[in-house]
Amino acid sequence: MHPVITQAIAAERTREFRAYAAAADRGRQFRRSRRSRRMGLAAGVPGTGHGQAARPAARPLRDPRAA
Repeated sequence: MHPVITQAIAAERTREFRAYAAAADRGRQFRRSRRSRRMGLAAGVPGTGHGQAARPAARPLRDPRAA
């Protein structure tokens, strides 16, 4: 192939790759900002996070329900 054609193809592929990467970055930023907004709204409401579940109260070993 002629060197000029090869160079033009390489330049076009580079532009396409950069455009794809920029679009992926914008998508990631949008998802990240949407998630942070959602977490920010639910931050003051108890029980909405991903925290650990409350553990049941420990019972004495001799309790009939302990077995």
